[in-house]
Amino acid sequence: MPIKPSKRVKAISYESFHALDYKVMGMAFSIHRELGRFWNEKIYQNELAYRCQKAGMDVAGEVAIEASYQDFRKSYFIDLLINNAIYELKAAKSLTKEHEKQTINYLMLTGMNYAKLLNFRPSSVQYRFVSTNLTPRARYHFTIIDNDWHDIDKRSMWLKSMVLDLLGDWGAFLETTLFYDALTHFLGGEDKVLTKIKVTKGAHHIGVQKVHLLSSDVAFKITSVTKNEQSYERNLYRFIRFTSLRAIQWINMNHELILFKTIFNKAYA
Repeated sequence: MPIKPSKRVKAISYESFHALDYKVMGMAFSIHRELGRFWNEKIYQNELAYRCQKAGMDVAGEVAIEASYQDFRKSYFIDLLINNAIYELKAAKSLTKEHEKQTINYLMLTGMNYAKLLNFRPSSVQYRFVSTNLTPRARYHFTIIDNDWHDIDKRSMWLKSMVLDLLGDWGAFLETTLFYDALTHFLGGEDKVLTKIKVTKGAHHIGVQKVHLLSSDVAFKITSVTKNEQSYERNLYRFIRFTSLRAIQWINMNHELILFKTIFNKAYA
């Protein structure tokens, strides 16, 4: 299987999750009152796991999920799996959208529907219910939009083919970092792919910036823009005009809509 958890998981109902969560949250609040708010995540994770096990729950910590394709491997780790419910623990100033995205990614990878984010650093436990109605099968139903894609070289042809293969194996709705890591692996590693390019305005040298290079003058960009896609595209055109790049091969994963588009540098027109 291209995506495989180290422990067998099974989706549970909304009612079952919240019945379990009522008990788990009681323990979380008790831990916070007793230990305070200045420990690292692992301390809270260990203590919550211990109390849940003591209460007779099935608990596993650092549950690995491996995504693979050919000789590429990437592992993710769920903090706690409690009676088939995902719990992600933080000790941060505040919960962020990135924390939520990370948790949703775990739901997608496991085919589960409900999870809970807990943050022990604030004066009271901060929590967020994270859910999705998307089934694993639905993640493989996506639409390709490639009217403005150009196979300008062999590597561009390879890039599109490889992304389609990865989507066929893994499905859509996953974090873009996974696709970046896989493509970078097959292109020879970060040292060959993530490269500094010059940023210039006429004869004025502004600086350098790292980009993912497909070839010497073609970069690639993978995003998950779901709003203001046209604004993002305009900024890609602004970006490329101050470089010597011929084009950026842009792949945007907007849920089930997968856009393949070539952004040309007008200086080459």
